[in-house]
Amino acid sequence: VVSTQSTGNNNEGELIQTFNPAGSGPKRTCVLIVQGHVFKGDGATDKIARDVAAKEAIIFFEKNPPQFVQKIRDKTKREPVYDREDPDDYVNLLYCKAWKFAVELTKDHNQVYVRKQNLAFVLKIYGSDQNIDNAEVVAMASGAKIISTEYMSPDGFAINDCGGESLCIRAFRRYLVNQLMSLSKGYKETIFRKNPFGRIMMKEGYRFVFVTNCSPMGDCKNFDAQFYNALKNKHFFNVKHDGSELKTDVLKKSEKNKPGSGPKVPFDQSKCGKLHQYRKMALDHVPDQCIVPEPDLQPFLSPIAAPAAKIALRNVVGFQGALLSTLIDNVYFPEFYIGRAFDDVALARAFYGRLQGARFPAGVSIKVPEITRLTWKPSRMADKTTIYSFAWCEGCHLDILRADIGSVVEMIKPADLKDISEDMLRAYDSREIKSASPSQFCSYNYYEAFTELLKSLSKTVESYAKLKKSATAYQTAKQAVYNAFQQKGLGSWPKKTIIPNF
Repeated sequence: VVSTQSTGNNNEGELIQTFNPAGSGPKRTCVLIVQGHVFKGDGATDKIARDVAAKEAIIFFEKNPPQFVQKIRDKTKREPVYDREDPDDYVNLLYCKAWKFAVELTKDHNQVYVRKQNLAFVLKIYGSDQNIDNAEVVAMASGAKIISTEYMSPDGFAINDCGGESLCIRAFRRYLVNQLMSLSKGYKETIFRKNPFGRIMMKEGYRFVFVTNCSPMGDCKNFDAQFYNALKNKHFFNVKHDGSELKTDVLKKSEKNKPGSGPKVPFDQSKCGKLHQYRKMALDHVPDQCIVPEPDLQPFLSPIAAPAAKIALRNVVGFQGALLSTLIDNVYFPEFYIGRAFDDVALARAFYGRLQGARFPAGVSIKVPEITRLTWKPSRMADKTTIYSFAWCEGCHLDILRADIGSVVEMIKPADLKDISEDMLRAYDSREIKSASPSQFCSYNYYEAFTELLKSLSKTVESYAKLKKSATAYQTAKQAVYNAFQQKGLGSWPKKTIIPNF
């Protein structure tokens, strides 16, 4: 006799099936034991015997229903566990403080919409001593997606780039406007002051640092030199920027199953430091950004430069932007704290190295920030990438945005779904969004806040485009950076397909 046994937990009972060996007779037998009850079935084949035994069991339990003891599986999504011990060193304490601030600020929101996968902060630090109490988060954002091309608009209502770094810099500029507004109203609690000649200056002892838990997307990671080849050849690569071999999980598995089978892509030093654009549609095995390609590959890319290129640009022109450069001196981040593994040479090249040695006009130069690797990690598991982003700065409330439409969204409650028209559901291609509105950090609302500042300072108010053009020093430096990329053979800055006209 051949027996097979399958056992669940003790509460569910057990099932035993026993068959006569094949060829021992014309009859096959199946015996089922369920919760102590024995059911027997005979038949010419195994299947018939099982069906007969099962039918006997069903008839019995219909007359004598068993007690339901099966436990309902908990389908609650597992969230990251933030239980790491606080670090001891100053740099990681800054990151720890910023992370806890983000967790506290977003704790009352659905965590699906406030993922912290690509989280960036700007911290204000007062004084030169390493006292953690003198550090304060003034701007924060998280996100890893960009707008869909069809939602781009010249009215400035949508935010094209909802990546954590770019969105955080938007929030930081709004913070600077809020601080200048406080100065114009005579408040003492502000980082700015007026010198005897009436020029607005930052108070002594203040500085800002940039903290992120990811290495900024673009030409920052150790394999970015191969983006061009990956896009052209439609396959992955395993060579670092310095020519050494990169062992990814996929390559390790491939090498284990079939040694020597991993794809090899020749290292191309000429591609290092080239300008990158975001990818706007899926390509097999291509990273989230790639080098400006030939015309036949251009349709796969959006007209938005990667954050690493934007940081390189702002290390020349300043992080305050064109509008604020007409009122204050350029603002730079002397220190960058990066919370994910990166290649030191690649990151330094991305932030400033590729522009060093370029011919800039008098008064224009590239700043060289200090780049520090963070070692403290706040959770056991990383947050998953989501289409939602969020942004906040001191003096403004938290905005939650849908990155693909670049706007703040009001979510539909399940109970209200029946009251939403099909046209509204189709408008945003989602059964979650009830309505969308411009973020307080979008270009138009930033312009509105800036014009209020100009009025309080008794200065002339112009259109957004004219105000940007009036920042002649900023625009000169910006054009010099564009020219430097071209002079060094690193590509042309992506051209905007939609120009703001407000």
